[in-house]
Amino acid sequence: MAKLNYEDQESWPFESGKRQSPMDLHFAQAKKMPSAADLQLAYSQVASYAKDTGRGIEVGSSGQAMINQRPFSLQQFHFHAPSEHLLDGQDFPAEVHFVHEAADGQLAVIAVFLTVGQTSPAITSILHQLGASEKFACDVEKLLPKDRSYFHYLGSLTTPPLTETVEWYVMTHPVELSALQLKEFHQLYEHNNRKIQAMNDRPLLYFQAKEPS
Repeated sequence: MAKLNYEDQESWPFESGKRQSPMDLHFAQAKKMPSAADLQLAYSQVASYAKDTGRGIEVGSSGQAMINQRPFSLQQFHFHAPSEHLLDGQDFPAEVHFVHEAADGQLAVIAVFLTVGQTSPAITSILHQLGASEKFACDVEKLLPKDRSYFHYLGSLTTPPLTETVEWYVMTHPVELSALQLKEFHQLYEHNNRKIQAMNDRPLLYFQAKEPS
């Protein structure tokens, strides 16, 4: 399996444009969204596979997301380490991308930062089942923060062909994984994060979620 060369990103096939991802997201540059813009997420507790794609660890799963009153279906989620997006100039040890698709083909990616702390049972399941093709128990929602505040902007895929067809929703509160789990990611990839891209006057929105009950 050929791995994507993250050391020579300038050589990647590129469809030109000014809406590339990832970005450095700054609170001071964001416009606040209305209170009705919360994300409604219902993910499965079962994963269909976990594999190394040559670009990172990808996990097949299912579930639904209601975004701005539009239904999206979860297709898969995958990991980048260190994080691809920055938050006020700060990176995180890792980032998980939940890739959704609407009936019309529109893509929406919900990104969650990972920080070192407690062991993540969901990530333990994924690492133990890496390479397996059969279903396994994995509580995917445990990879989501309780506080669902997020940044929203329009951008691109972060791997070739880098097409600018993605609605991004980047949560501002991280979830935890252990140092040992992070080490296991790095044993597969020293790093698999794309460089930060220019904002190019794109609107950046911020949604402040209500305090979790």
